[in-house]
Amino acid sequence: MDNGPRKGGDPKGFKTLKASPGLEDLWQLHYSMAGEKENNPPDTLIANVEEHCEGKYLKLSAESTGAFTMYNSRNKYTKAYPAR
Repeated sequence: MDNGPRKGGDPKGFKTLKASPGLEDLWQLHYSMAGEKENNPPDTLIANVEEHCEGKYLKLSAESTGAFTMYNSRNKYTKAYPAR
């Protein structure tokens, strides 16, 4: 989710996203203040967890097979997703 701490990520939007078929994980640029703890994904998937952030980023690396890897620059967490 390309959001800001106070822009995007409201509870209604989270409800829609979580109902999406096939959604495995939701990665966010910022912790959503409006979403609160119950709607935001785990901190490992959020690049900036503080409202006044350091400008950390998420990186998606795609393969020609359709597989891809996500990387969180804040905590160095990486997760690979196989092609479907």
